[in-house]
Amino acid sequence: MSRASVAFASLAFIGLSSCAPPVEQCEARVSSEAKQISRLIADVQANISRGYAWENEISDGGGFSFCAGSYGGDYDGWGWGGVGLGYSTCYGGSDVVRTRVPIDPAAEIRKRDALQKRLDTLSAQGAAACAAKYGEPG
Repeated sequence: MSRASVAFASLAFIGLSSCAPPVEQCEARVSSEAKQISRLIADVQANISRGYAWENEISDGGGFSFCAGSYGGDYDGWGWGGVGLGYSTCYGGSDVVRTRVPIDPAAEIRKRDALQKRLDTLSAQGAAACAAKYGEPG
């Protein structure tokens, strides 16, 4: 799922949930947090299994290079409409570079266990805490 899709879905969820009663908004926040924690647990477990983590770094891609084609502007007087002739400069965009990062397995296990404890607490008490704070959904 692309980041734009996730952002749109999140905004739609927030917009729709703002119309819900407070207890349902609370339950939606608890559910969202539980899903996020579950994703984090899966990431940490994958790091433990692999023995390393992945780190994404944005590379500038700086500088320029020569690219085939030319300025593709409007009518060029020859009737070709700026069809690519010769060379032009191209500027590099940003690239995401993925690198391996060493992990401390013991620290990752502690992190996983803490996340699992938080998830268990949310699962056991989240809805009940919302009901106690805001009353039963009506």
